[in-house]
Amino acid sequence: MNGGIYVHVPFCRSRCRYCSFYSITNRKFPDAKEFIRAIFRHLETFEKTESITFNTIYFGGGTPSLLPASFFSGVIEGIFKGVKLTDCPEISIEMNPEDVTVPYLSELKNAGINRISVGIQSTSEKILQKLNRTHSVKQALRAIEDARSVFSNVSCDLIIGIEGENEEKRVLDGIPFEKLSHLSLYMLDGVKNRKLSADEDNTASLYSRLCGELDRVGLKQYEISNFARPGMESVHNLHYWKGNPYIGLGPSAHSLLYPFRIWDHSGLDRFMRGEFKTGRMEYSQRVFINEMVMLALRLRGGANQTTFRKRYGIDLIREFGWLCDKYPEFVRCDGKSISLSRKGMLVSNEIFQELIQ
Repeated sequence: MNGGIYVHVPFCRSRCRYCSFYSITNRKFPDAKEFIRAIFRHLETFEKTESITFNTIYFGGGTPSLLPASFFSGVIEGIFKGVKLTDCPEISIEMNPEDVTVPYLSELKNAGINRISVGIQSTSEKILQKLNRTHSVKQALRAIEDARSVFSNVSCDLIIGIEGENEEKRVLDGIPFEKLSHLSLYMLDGVKNRKLSADEDNTASLYSRLCGELDRVGLKQYEISNFARPGMESVHNLHYWKGNPYIGLGPSAHSLLYPFRIWDHSGLDRFMRGEFKTGRMEYSQRVFINEMVMLALRLRGGANQTTFRKRYGIDLIREFGWLCDKYPEFVRCDGKSISLSRKGMLVSNEIFQELIQ
């Protein structure tokens, strides 16, 4: 089975107001070589990965683009030595626009990176300031152009649902879609960000219109928040939604190696010393299957009957068809799969609660 490796780089210049990921600001970052050594000590703690062929590496954060290209080449080289990797894995890095320069991009490409994800978040200066982002709209749009001049696989992130944001054509204003192979469109979590969030009904309407606009420019929706040109979907993120195994390296990173979900919560200083504080949860088969159905429903194609019978030995339609009866406007069953309608994607959290109670 194929799987992915996630490397969490927790360093940031400042903290964005919507972010709930583990990150470190306002302190000197550790030496890149020391961080590499800590990551490989962490990798050595994982067992029973021989049956997995890893085909993705993803550097997320935090702000990975704060580190030199030598960090990424060192990690990639070590991962190739430490686990079984395919010959040409998808290797992604998240970048802040202000870090994107053609020389740095060229160094990243030489290090082995082949996919860039630029966090532009908004094309409104006022919204960027409200989110405490440290780049300008001009820098964001220039970053996409520069990234595409070096890489053929470029993605960007946008966030909607923020009080005071523009209408849909303004949200996408100036974005050079022809340069993008992928776009992630996230809705701000209004529960966690009450002071930032816009009216839910207006956000739902905006999301629906944006989905149509992205489709018209050739970016097809394949997951609730993700759009891509055919064949350019994020292979790494598909591992999450398909329930494939993955290893998370770095402080706070999560892993899925069935029947266990594993996570580190040691904090940076303990992590650097190799004093890992590991959390571990063992799934029952029923809880795991429910979670896999929930994740599959995030995909436009939904949960597939044949796949679930082969992987988990269940009749998907018989066991979960009640979702279609309870939510006929939002959940679709065609005898081969169960999936969410576009309206269903807007109320997905309510439906998912049915599966994880």
